[in-house]
Amino acid sequence: MSSLTAIKPETINSLADAIFPAMAMLAGMKLDVFTPLKNGPLSTGEIAAEIGVPPRQLGPLLYALVEANLLAVENDQFCNTDEAARFLVKSAPGYLGARHLSLSRRWSGLIKTADSIKSDAPQARLDFSTMPSEELENFYAGSYAESCAAGRVLVERYDFSAYRKLVDVAGGSGGLSVGVTESCPGIQATVVDLPSTIPLVRKSLDAAGASDRVNTHAANVVDGPFPGGYDVAVMKSIVQVLSADHARSALRHVNQSLEPGGDLFILGTILDDSRLAPSYAVKSNLNYLNIYDEGRAYTEGEYRDWLEEAGFVFSERVVVEDGTSIIKALKPI
Repeated sequence: MSSLTAIKPETINSLADAIFPAMAMLAGMKLDVFTPLKNGPLSTGEIAAEIGVPPRQLGPLLYALVEANLLAVENDQFCNTDEAARFLVKSAPGYLGARHLSLSRRWSGLIKTADSIKSDAPQARLDFSTMPSEELENFYAGSYAESCAAGRVLVERYDFSAYRKLVDVAGGSGGLSVGVTESCPGIQATVVDLPSTIPLVRKSLDAAGASDRVNTHAANVVDGPFPGGYDVAVMKSIVQVLSADHARSALRHVNQSLEPGGDLFILGTILDDSRLAPSYAVKSNLNYLNIYDEGRAYTEGEYRDWLEEAGFVFSERVVVEDGTSIIKALKPI
């Protein structure tokens, strides 16, 4: 047998089949099949009645979710796995089911990758300044739980006890500020974002009961600094949206808005200088080329250069469990 005939399309077949469990998870999130199971096992018909769908078509999805390790089945009774119970039941504190909104958008855009490359333009463009209000609200609703969790992770990893005024730059849903201030009640936060986004931020803060500890301010960080005299700034998932020149401007304006001795935390998809890791950042660049005109996952080296140029001192970069990174930098006294 020649070496060529011994080669099998194992990687190709594995990648082609990977779509099925992902699509099963997406459908399960969208239909919310997991919440009815919070009190114990149910049959297909019972789940169908709970979520208001015909049982005939639901059955194949439930068995696909078993295959995807999100459900278990015994004697035709389905139950959540531990992971699904922890993250996909609506009443769970770490609920991630609303991510079906952002995942649907991301995956539909990825289908257009070849077209985006051929046309040299994103074929699933996201423009937050012109996005209709309802679409923008759905976008942030899909990322709210993730942003809250990011805020909690930040204060677990770093000592925020000395901070009093935090600015959440391009804070979107306000989730990060909610997560930080829940854990650190001595901090007064301000979400700075585009004028079109601020009404949605306020709505989100009201729903979370956080309006007393999180303020809002309408501004575009690319255009100029904002008032406030903050002692800590957080930029989550914003630099990767921008062109290199706009990223440099944003960092410079954040520096001007911080008090001397203030700290900056950047959270997002950041590449090693090899551009081969972390895996999540490498993959995310496929998403970005479909949705942003010039944004992308930049390298640690690029961040170091831009931070120095903006007047910061680079402190560290940490890659966290989900493959994103945290960069900490200081504005010298």
